[in-house]
Formats: sequence, structure tokens, C-alpha cells
Amino acid sequence: MKRQIIITLILLAATVMITLTYFKHLNPPGKRVNQVVNTIPASAAFIFQFNNDSSFYDIYSKSELFSSITGKQKMRELDALRHTLLGYPLLKEHFSAEDIFISIHPQATDSLDYLLTVPASSLVDQGLTEWLKSKTAANIKLSSLNISGKKAYSIHIDSLDKNFFFANRGSNIWIGSFSRALIEEDLKYKPSEKSAFSLLPDQQNSTLLSSLYINYSQLNPLLAQLYKTDNTDLWKGLDLLPATTALSLNYKSDALMFNGFTSVNKNKATSYLNLFTGMKPVPMSLVNLFPVTTAYSNSYAVDDMKHFLQLLAAWQQKAGFDKEKSKLFSQIKAETGVQLDKEFKSLIDNEFAVVTTRFQERLAIIKVKNGASLRPFFNNVSNMVNDEIGQLNYNQVPLFLLGDALAPFRRPYFMIMDNYMVLANTQRELSNYKENYLNNAFISKGEEFIEFNNLTAQRCNVSFFIHFKNAGSVFKQTLKKPYAKAYQQQPGFKNYYAASYQLSASDNQFYTNLCVKLITPDTTTVRK
Repeated sequence: MKRQIIITLILLAATVMITLTYFKHLNPPGKRVNQVVNTIPASAAFIFQFNNDSSFYDIYSKSELFSSITGKQKMRELDALRHTLLGYPLLKEHFSAEDIFISIHPQATDSLDYLLTVPASSLVDQGLTEWLKSKTAANIKLSSLNISGKKAYSIHIDSLDKNFFFANRGSNIWIGSFSRALIEEDLKYKPSEKSAFSLLPDQQNSTLLSSLYINYSQLNPLLAQLYKTDNTDLWKGLDLLPATTALSLNYKSDALMFNGFTSVNKNKATSYLNLFTGMKPVPMSLVNLFPVTTAYSNSYAVDDMKHFLQLLAAWQQKAGFDKEKSKLFSQIKAETGVQLDKEFKSLIDNEFAVVTTRFQERLAIIKVKNGASLRPFFNNVSNMVNDEIGQLNYNQVPLFLLGDALAPFRRPYFMIMDNYMVLANTQRELSNYKENYLNNAFISKGEEFIEFNNLTAQRCNVSFFIHFKNAGSVFKQTLKKPYAKAYQQQPGFKNYYAASYQLSASDNQFYTNLCVKLITPDTTTVRK
């Protein structure tokens, strides 16, 4: 009997060991995505995740895609870290095949810094201790120090002439940055129970080349570091969207293509973009009318404009605009006899867009059902400059008709061509657009745009587009000097043709696509 009890205990212990080993295999340290991301300070707007595996670095080193995004200096830094820290013989095996998370954080010094977060085994400390005892390479100097009351390390990399700081923040999660202030921020940060980011499912995560996580609530602090003013119309509405996004990378040799879901937080105040979550994705056609000088644009489309305008009216009422709106259209009715809001609702189609050109001209293009029928109503509420162009006599009409997207057009000039209404803040901008329109000088006519457009979602509700070459002259004026200079570097964004960020409504959330395409090489050039 005693022997049977001993055998039973041995079998039970073996069962426990096998079970623990099995579940450890199901959730190895490198796949603790939720735990790791939750330790990253909430000031992060973006987190880029990839696996510390040779297959990723093979693609990374051979492709212009990544070097153009990160820039030459950041490429040098990341490459140096890979070889001096992650690839150091005493540490390599502890970081191998682990997920690496790079997060972007605005800093008080009017700069952006990135933080590396890497889960690892408990033997890293032992490897560092041995490293400190050994003679390090002449161009790499490792030293220990104290940061925020915790043991940390510093590597001075001679090739960069910079110090890289790193520490174990607990649970064998290692953090590192060239910014000591960012390390201090991380070590003092106390994770909340719920992560600030929505994440991809664990099973999906294990098979991905890389992932991108976005927290829109942190866009404003980040953009404040980049731009001279807060007038960042390229990102209109995204900074106010109460949502987070999780995207997975689909690699293509000439394009970065991410797709995934944007999770909208229903417990927070709704924004303008929330109104589109209840729509159905539709094809967008106005992009075919964007001028050849387009730098960037924001486009909006719905399947049911009547329903969208009802949602907009309810949202504006909740925001306290209803009295001002009602007073405005009552005044227009009393002074002109035109019930402008009613007539506009009956004649608008399902799509509108705001376009900024390389000359910083700003246009709104609105698709209507019958331009000839709409024209008399707007003529009657405007001061007509000539037979085609007039300026509205009343402020904020576009804002109350179609919402925040048209807020920049307070008392605009307008013209109607065929079934399109075009708004601008100056008469000259409309005249320039008319010339493009009549000469068929649209960005969509170029072969490069057609190639790019074939990579994007053909149906969506909100689309942000940027043409990198045309946007360069705008960013030279609007970005702070260091970032304007970085934008012009080679390799850099100038190597890219265009990018789009598309939101397609799905179950009151957004299916999301991000596409960034390199410039197609000129194959007609003959090398000597």
C-alpha cells in the first residue's frame, strides 16, 4: 500500500510538471504581449512590435521601406543596439526570438524619443554582471548606475557618441532608451489594470512579422512637438477620436500595408468621426477630382446621407450648437426667403472632402445630386463676385451643414461645376481649381497614383491621404525646424510616393487600412 502511494505521488508530480511545461510552451515569455504593453507609459501614441528574429532583420536591412521611414540616423542607432546589446554574446540567447516593442513619446525638451521594451529571461542580470567584469570592446563601454532608485546600466557607443540607458523594470521586462528622462518616466510609471492600447489576439500575434498599435488620445501631445501651431488639419478628427487601433503588417517589397481594427470607446465623449461608425463603407469618387498639386486630403463618404445628417444634428445639439445653428438658418430664411439647410439636405449626395495643395491652398469639394438646382439657393445667400463665384454672406454655414470637417471655411467663396460644389477661403483658390478642373489636371491621372490606389481599400467611410512630394513644401512651413529638416533627408519620406489611412465602418467600430508606398523607380533611366 505504501509503495502504491509513493508511485501515485510520483505520477502526480510528473503530471504537474508536464502540465506546467505545456502551458509555459503555450505562453512563452516573448508572447506576454498584454503584460509588456501595459508597462509602457501612457504617453506613447504609437507602439511598433516585431520579433527579434533574423528573418525580420533580413527584410529590415535589405528594404528601403524601413530605412526611409526611420531615417539614416535612427537606422544607425537601431542597428548599433542590435549588435551591441541584443546581439552581445552574454545576452543574445536571452533576447533571441523575443518580441521587441518600440514606442514613441513626446518629451519636455521639445523632442520625441523612443523607448525599447523587451521581455527576457532572468539570466540577463547575470550576463550583465559578467560583462561588467570582463574587458569590453574599445568602442563599447558598459557601466552600472542608479536611475529613480533602481539599478540600471549605460552603454556608451563610440560610433554614435551617445549613451544608451536600460534597466529591468520588473517581471524580467527590460526597457532602454537614449533618453535618461524617458527611462525615469517608465520606472516611475504604474501600469493600470487595463492597457491604454487595444491589442491583436495572442494567436494572431504569434504568426505576424510586426504589428502597430495606436492610441489616438496621445496624438495631440505628439503633434504639438512636431508642428509650429496646433492647426494640424492633415490629422483632422483623429486626435479627438476616443479609440485605439491594432494593425498587423502585410509586407510588400514596395509598400508597407497594415490592416486591423480601430476599437472605439463608447464610454467616452463622442467625436465627429464617431458619426461614421454607423454607416456602411462605400466607394469614394472625389479623389478623382483632386488637383495635381494635392499635398494631403481628408475624405468622407456615407451610404445614407439622410441618416448621417440626423446623427450630426443630434451630436451638434448635444455639443450645445443647436441654438446658434437654429438662429443662423432662421436669420437666412428671414432675410433671403431661402431655407438653406432644408434645400441643401435634399440636394447633397453622399461624399465630401477637404484638400490642401502644395501651395497651402485649401478646398472643400462636395458632391451634390443636381448642381443646377442648388446654385440659385446659394446665389441668393451670397455676394456674387461674377457669374460663377460668390462669397457667402453668413458665417459658419458649412460647419452647421456638414460638421467639423468644414470648420475651416467660416465665410467661404463657392462655385458649382457640374454636380460638385467647391468652397475656398479666397477667390483665387477657386479660380486655380477651376483651371485644373477644365484641363483635367488631376492627381488621379498619373500612373503612380493608379498603382498606389490599387493597394488601398476600395470602400471606406473616412480616408486620409498624403502625397509626400507635394506635402514637402507645406511641411517646410508648418513643421518645427528639426522635423522639417528631417523630412527632407535621404533616405526619408521623400522616397515615398503617398500614404493613406482609411476607416471603414464595421459593427460600430472601424476596420482600418494603412498603406505607405515607395516611389516606383524610373526603369527608363539607362545606367552608364
